[in-house]
Amino acid sequence: MNELPHQSPPTEGELLRAALAAVGRYAFPGTEGGMTFLIMAARPGAPDDEEAAYDGPHVLMYAGERADRPATEHREPWSAHLHDATGDYLTTLVDGAPGDIDAVADAVRCAREVTDKLAHRYDIVPTPSL
Repeated sequence: MNELPHQSPPTEGELLRAALAAVGRYAFPGTEGGMTFLIMAARPGAPDDEEAAYDGPHVLMYAGERADRPATEHREPWSAHLHDATGDYLTTLVDGAPGDIDAVADAVRCAREVTDKLAHRYDIVPTPSL
């Protein structure tokens, strides 16, 4: 009998990357000082390229300290912070979620809030609701 290979559950970061991709935005996993996060180019229409995310204004997104934690262990809501091309902090775009929220709903909420706020900042028509 052939058994299907065991697939690990998605991570929190994978859920947010999927929610962002659904609205045409691309984020990449990053790590610094033991923390894991997602990074995304701030400008709508930026290339789907990790280097482009680091080379210009960008958004760092965190779910606590571990974006690579299994989504089943989601305990801290996503936050998102805008930085300039040199990495200096500019402003917080998303800061937590109202009440308890599951990993999928939190990823969708964060993707929607980030893309809407960036669209407003860069004078772009907001993305459709997810």
